[in-house]
Amino acid sequence: MSTGGISTFSALMRAPVRSSGFRFDLATPADNAELLRFSRNAEMPGAIHFSFDRSPDYLEALCVEGRQSEVLVCREAQNGRVVAVGHRSVKSVFVNGQPASVGYLSGLRLDQSVRNRQILAHGYAFLRKLHAAWPVQMCLSTIMEDNLPAKAVLLSGRGGLPGYHDFGRYCCMALSLQSRSAGSGRSGIRVRRASAADGPAIIGFLNREGRSRQFFPKYQVEDFGAPKGLLSHLQWEDVFLAFRGDDLIGVVAAWDQRAFRQWRVTGYDSWLGLLRIPFNLVAMVRKMPLLPKPALPLDYFILSLACVQGNDRSVFKVLLEKVVREKRRHYTFFLAGLHERDPLLAELLARPNFPLPSRLFVVAWEDEAGEVQKLDRELVPYLELGSL
Repeated sequence: MSTGGISTFSALMRAPVRSSGFRFDLATPADNAELLRFSRNAEMPGAIHFSFDRSPDYLEALCVEGRQSEVLVCREAQNGRVVAVGHRSVKSVFVNGQPASVGYLSGLRLDQSVRNRQILAHGYAFLRKLHAAWPVQMCLSTIMEDNLPAKAVLLSGRGGLPGYHDFGRYCCMALSLQSRSAGSGRSGIRVRRASAADGPAIIGFLNREGRSRQFFPKYQVEDFGAPKGLLSHLQWEDVFLAFRGDDLIGVVAAWDQRAFRQWRVTGYDSWLGLLRIPFNLVAMVRKMPLLPKPALPLDYFILSLACVQGNDRSVFKVLLEKVVREKRRHYTFFLAGLHERDPLLAELLARPNFPLPSRLFVVAWEDEAGEVQKLDRELVPYLELGSL
């Protein structure tokens, strides 16, 4: 970043933007308690109502989303009450096979009292100033498919909002650890847990194979388990490696993030609430994930770092079976997500699952539309679910 960019960014930090009874600025550690309260109370609309708890430290929990993150906060000017929040995180990913700085827009939550385009327009205007001070090649974002209010507003392109370019379905799902896949994986493949000594080989493999995927993150050994790394709290023993002979041919991880961020089910639409008990009776027979009681802690991990040489489904199948066997005694279910065009997705869909689909968007203002056009649409997108 240039010195001018640093100066402009620092000025944004110090100078909140005021508009129509509200002010927009960037959060600091002093806002932690207020941000945690707001996040717990801000439900994501849909058939299943979710909230996202980033306790104990809201800002530090964003380390997995990017190497540098900003939290944009909208407050009522009169009393300082937080009424809207949104994030921009930046990290290096592979774009058309080459490392590039890309932003990820996430965490957009609005209080019921301010769910209107005016607040969003002012918020995105502030985001654009931030974007100009600390530019990236483009931004990514995901929106749950049944979050119709967010899609209606964000995809409208009105009020100075950037363009949201649809890059297909991101197939997120909850899977039971009690189910078993049909058949067996390819013989001759050896799977073991990783250790710190495997770090350089794992990074080399991920960066070599990952560049064939659009938006695959570029990792460093220091990211594993480091308090503020992209893979914070991911322990080496929870990374599983597949070998053919002495050659590393596949990686997958079981990432437990509950120490610093956790999804919670806060409720259901009325029709699904009525069907929850009969659904769970059927789900138990079919070994599917159950719909939990609202507000109870969820017992899960996130399937992460799904990377296999040549996108070989049989290797992924062996890795997946190993993870399920090792983790079924410790967790109720796990979350996984792959793009709809990912060759490995079929192995997830072969297991009983509860779908939680989203759409992937590349976000760009008009003067950045050329960068979107340059994207190789033949490359299959990859998003790390544990970083969303």
